[in-house]
Amino acid sequence: MNMRVRLSASAAVLIALASGARGAEGQPADEAAELARWSADRAERMAWWHEARFGMFIHWGLYSGAGGEWNGTVYPQHYAEWIQHWAAVPCDEYARRMRPLFRPDPGAAEEWADLAKAAGMRYAVMTGKHHEGFTLFNSDAPYSRFNFVTGGTNISPPGRDLAREFADAMRSRGLRAGFYYSLLDWQHPQAYEMALPAYPREARARDHIAYIAYVRGHIEELLTNYGPLCTIWFDFSDREHQGAAWGAADLLALMRRKQPGILVNNRLFEGLENPNGDYGTPEKYVPPTGLKGMSWEVNHTLNESYGFSAHDAAWKDTTTVVRLLCDVVSKGGNLLLNIGPDARGHVPPEAQATLRGVGAWMAVNGEAIYGSGASPFPRLTWGRATRKPGIVYLMVFDWPVDGVLDVPMRAEVRSARVLGREGALAFEAAESGGVAVRVPGGPVDPACTVVRLDVEGEVQAVVHVAYPDANGVATIGAQDALVEGPSLRVEQVGAGADAEFNLGYWLDADATATFLLGLRPAQAGVYGVEVEVACTDDSDGARVVLATPGGDLTFEVPPTGGWQTYRVLEIGDVTLDAGEHRLVLRALTKPGEAVANVRRVTLRKK
Repeated sequence: MNMRVRLSASAAVLIALASGARGAEGQPADEAAELARWSADRAERMAWWHEARFGMFIHWGLYSGAGGEWNGTVYPQHYAEWIQHWAAVPCDEYARRMRPLFRPDPGAAEEWADLAKAAGMRYAVMTGKHHEGFTLFNSDAPYSRFNFVTGGTNISPPGRDLAREFADAMRSRGLRAGFYYSLLDWQHPQAYEMALPAYPREARARDHIAYIAYVRGHIEELLTNYGPLCTIWFDFSDREHQGAAWGAADLLALMRRKQPGILVNNRLFEGLENPNGDYGTPEKYVPPTGLKGMSWEVNHTLNESYGFSAHDAAWKDTTTVVRLLCDVVSKGGNLLLNIGPDARGHVPPEAQATLRGVGAWMAVNGEAIYGSGASPFPRLTWGRATRKPGIVYLMVFDWPVDGVLDVPMRAEVRSARVLGREGALAFEAAESGGVAVRVPGGPVDPACTVVRLDVEGEVQAVVHVAYPDANGVATIGAQDALVEGPSLRVEQVGAGADAEFNLGYWLDADATATFLLGLRPAQAGVYGVEVEVACTDDSDGARVVLATPGGDLTFEVPPTGGWQTYRVLEIGDVTLDAGEHRLVLRALTKPGEAVANVRRVTLRKK
């Protein structure tokens, strides 16, 4: 009972303080108006962010002491920072057992800053508060200073403030500093009761207004007490708890008032790719074609976990991370790469080795990353590309065995050279219609060798055209399609060599996908056409046409059992002459949620 009385009184104080973020007449901020204000000067505020391209994410907290294990049981789930949920540990027991294990060594943040600098990173974001509710910043909120659930949320050692150590260390090395803040809270008695965590919770009404005021008070402390911040990185929302549920309008107004140049991610609202805030936040995946019309940042891990895991040995090596960074930047995004320090604040040696390897690569090739824009090419068979005014950077993963790099572009090339190697490269017009660059016998760096092309004027990509193989089979994947119209886009499922692509989010029948097919004179003739589709059992029945120079082929989408359960449909035969052809897929009807997912179109010569 006393706890409830104290919470009610402190909530009233915080609610009164919250009015500082409101309008001149003391009215609550308007969400749409606040989002419009963020949009108005976004380009100016984000200039440094687009230049930086590469940052460090740091997940650190009481969970770091568990290392993914509880009472002798190893929890193999990828997110070790969720150990309280995985092991279903009540808050009081979790706090009592984990506090003694969290013993940060002095200078840990300086080690991170040195590592980030060595890796070529330009900014860093640390968990100020994760889902279990403990704060790495010293909060003056009454509940954070003391409560009867966990004894208080502040976990910095006596006389220290871990958030300040982090921010000061990063800035002293020339990096920008920001804070992650979880909107979830597994311990605060007034927090929203969401689907997680697994441990038992008391069934009772909650004072969400008090919790929103608590969150707002924390954000004001971060904005006030830790110097200029590059971002507040919120986590997370769902359909029922987003926007107004978090007091988003007042939070946005507060941030702009306290730090007008700060950035905010999009997780005050539901959906990792929603357009609110300054940038989208795809997690552990790279959107196959980027996120058109918005800035975005992939947050990814060095093993599989964000928090420290003593049993997760699935470390990414330097080659994997370099190629991940190239992939992200080539599609117009940033990479926020996570480290999970242990309970003393030390980064596992495997992670250190990988990041220092990335830094060595960046020392030679960083100009292809910093300040670069997305690739002009929809598809490359040998790697990725980025560009700057007058420059195209070719990021070569698979070195050509014949010494000729076929670049699918039309442009006036002035010079070509390999970064990290002296001497100019020869180049000429390629048979494919692009540019053939003569490269050395082997790569400078097996992870990725970068070829710089200095060009004059416009760069025009030569679109990928699929030709039949020796068996007369031409397969055109979703990643090769030219997509036009609303919502329809290329999706990626899986990663690396296991990645599959499909056309998804076909929510509007007006969208189309065009597949390009080339036939040499000997390949002309009759082809059987197949389309690989997926559809849930309650969205089937759409009628779709594939328009070809040899006639239109119409088919009905059947139920396949799910959006990623595919079935091959034989939709008919067409007669095609030699030359380049456009095969256009369009919907005639859409009776369900979406038309279909489409993985590929295949033509087989008869």
